[in-house]
Amino acid sequence: MQRRSFLAGAAGVAAGMSAAAPGRADARAEEDADPVAYAGTTARLRARYWTNEPAHLLPDAVRHVRTGTALLARRADARVAASVAESALLVSRIAFFDLQLGEQRVGAWQDLALAAADTAKDGALGAAVLGHMAFAPAWSGRAGEARGRLAAARARASRGEGGPVMRAWLDAVASEAEVRLGNPRAAFPYLDRAAGALHPADAGVGSWSAAGPPVWLDWFSGPRLDGFRGAAELAAGRPDHAKATLRRTLAGLDPDSDKQRAVTLADLAAAAVAARDPEDACALLHQVLDLVERQGYATAVDRVRTVRAALAPWSGERFVAELDDRLAASQAVPS
Repeated sequence: MQRRSFLAGAAGVAAGMSAAAPGRADARAEEDADPVAYAGTTARLRARYWTNEPAHLLPDAVRHVRTGTALLARRADARVAASVAESALLVSRIAFFDLQLGEQRVGAWQDLALAAADTAKDGALGAAVLGHMAFAPAWSGRAGEARGRLAAARARASRGEGGPVMRAWLDAVASEAEVRLGNPRAAFPYLDRAAGALHPADAGVGSWSAAGPPVWLDWFSGPRLDGFRGAAELAAGRPDHAKATLRRTLAGLDPDSDKQRAVTLADLAAAAVAARDPEDACALLHQVLDLVERQGYATAVDRVRTVRAALAPWSGERFVAELDDRLAASQAVPS
């Protein structure tokens, strides 16, 4: 994309989401007027994603993208462009996974992130953006679009510096796409390949331990790969395998991983329903609600609703009625 077109697009997208207090935005722009300072704020926003309320983080991330595009308008800088790409991707992640603001709004931020990654000539970041672009079509049944974006992401990853962790994450996303598209058995070759990339038999140069992922690739790890596998096992009708895999996920998550923890607990609840243990499923869903009430996460809320629908045969039971009462009363889980 031409630099002028990128900046024009960035200004339009950034103006279209979230109203910030002008004085505060101006002050932040002054603080971030050099590439090193701007990258430092990018890193702080990245860390805040795991602990802050998404509705509170979103406007700060949007302001940061505006600041970055203003810096690029004054002087081209690959470091700033990479930070803009990461921050626009962060906005899109909040909008899609945390708040579900709609595919059109999410897509605009993803387009901006991809353009900024191209400006920075960062193949790994470009691959990450394209990988995220596969979620919406996969979730809505557009198989060709989802698979095409993943193929484009793999092509960029092969030219970038994402290494085996990036390739493993793209395979994990491909596995989820196949599950969402109704082909859960097709997920397992991707999951096996991802596991081989993360834990190679011969851990030489290029392995996770030798090279490590880019610092911004903080949404994927071995335990999170287990989460993808557990979801695939559940969809493939293997609830006992799924339980063991998902419990391994929970054991490996770090303390700041409440979003993944909530999704994993909801998947365990689905496994409990499949095992005809509805009371255990409800107990697990209460744990999910404990987490999303502290830090909203729409993706986990969707899982709760899906499991509650599967509990329909037990709707007359006290423990299901108690869950319904909590769902009705919870401001974190709108009906």
